[in-house]
Amino acid sequence: AYVKLGNMQQAIKDYDKAIELKPQDAEAYSNRGIAYADLGNMQQAIKDYDSAIKLNPQFAEAYSNRGYAYADLGNMQQAIKDFDKAIELNPQYADAYYNRGVAYNESGNYKMFIQNLKVAAKLGSENAQNYLRSNGIEY
Repeated sequence: AYVKLGNMQQAIKDYDKAIELKPQDAEAYSNRGIAYADLGNMQQAIKDYDSAIKLNPQFAEAYSNRGYAYADLGNMQQAIKDFDKAIELNPQYADAYYNRGVAYNESGNYKMFIQNLKVAAKLGSENAQNYLRSNGIEY
């Protein structure tokens, strides 16, 4: 609830308590990572995503979130690897395709950018659909 209210500091305190009570809860780490990322603390967010992935190596969202954090730090190579893993685990993960496309674009690979946005658009990503439509690109 605190995340929805935009109170990330209180959300982090609640996630801290959740992790204290249930240290094997991968989602609690991932969610706390999201709160840290929202505050701009990408290094701490990555640590939490690492913990979530260690606890649940099949957690596609944690890989995608970590990829987003790496992209924010400018590490597009690692970001793309994480998005690749998220997509491997969940081939229907539209946001992972979209974010991987953005990372490719930031890396100067426009062809892979468009290719990933097309897949994301077909999977229902409104961001991808809007970008492609506004640039006259069919998907």
